Amino acid sequence: MAFKIIWTDEAKSTYLAIIDYLEKEWTEKEIIKFVKSVHNRLSLLTDHPALGKIHKRRYRIYKTLVHKNVSMVYHSKPRKKEIVILTFWDNRQNPNKLKY
Repeated sequence: MAFKIIWTDEAKSTYLAIIDYLEKEWTEKEIIKFVKSVHNRLSLLTDHPALGKIHKRRYRIYKTLVHKNVSMVYHSKPRKKEIVILTFWDNRQNPNKLKY
């Protein structure tokens, strides 16, 4: 059975912020490429929730690359068959600032 994807408010906010940035600085082609990359990664996660690199083992928090500059941070809940998208992270930032 596939896992259900749940987005937090922060995940929605950071995702839209990246889209806004792409609209200002890049082309529509880049936006479409990013959106497809996110949807492809989410599709893979529904069947393979432990696909990402473990960020915090104790809390089942994973980080997976969706673009060379952007990672998606998510929490796996195997008993509930849920994946909670926590945030999107610009990899060029200081990783110590990531608070999950």
